Amino acid sequence: MALKKEDYPISVQFDFNTGVFEPQEKSVERKVSDMVKMFHDKTAVESMIKAGDPLVYEIFYYGFKTSASDMALGTTRIQPGKVGDEYYMTKGHFHEAFDQPEIYFCVKGEGYLLMETREGEFQAEKWTPGTISHIPPMWAHRVVNTGKEPLVFVATYHLAAGHTYTEVEEKGFLKCLVEKDGKATFVLNDKRK
Repeated sequence: MALKKEDYPISVQFDFNTGVFEPQEKSVERKVSDMVKMFHDKTAVESMIKAGDPLVYEIFYYGFKTSASDMALGTTRIQPGKVGDEYYMTKGHFHEAFDQPEIYFCVKGEGYLLMETREGEFQAEKWTPGTISHIPPMWAHRVVNTGKEPLVFVATYHLAAGHTYTEVEEKGFLKCLVEKDGKATFVLNDKRK
């Protein structure tokens, strides 16, 4: 079998401090206005949008495609901060393909990986640099930055996994992470009460 151009190995150079790698195919910014449905304090959301619509997180992405397979590499950098009392986080998603897992690797910062099944089973993993988490196919997942510096993590998954945000937008995760008395605290999501 003759190799095609896309069948040759490719490397990228990763910056552990910034979370950026080169080359990359694209990058995406998510501001507070992109996450209106995700945060529970709608008054704080509107106030922050009017005050400049700050950046919540960025994704840097490369899709490796060969004639026989595919694999995505992504890095995410979540800024420190809160909307009201709720910490900055990623939107969170299920995979469209129900048989596709994902691997996350926390390289900088601290926070939590939140996961939940459609049946309502919830799990949270504490993250510090060096934590590697396997996310099974049936779990929605979101990362929350509870620290004072950017939280950077690497993700890898098959391109065929796809992403669906609708369920998370409609009902959120069972629990939210808010700051109470200076500490990250889990509280029941208002949409689930």
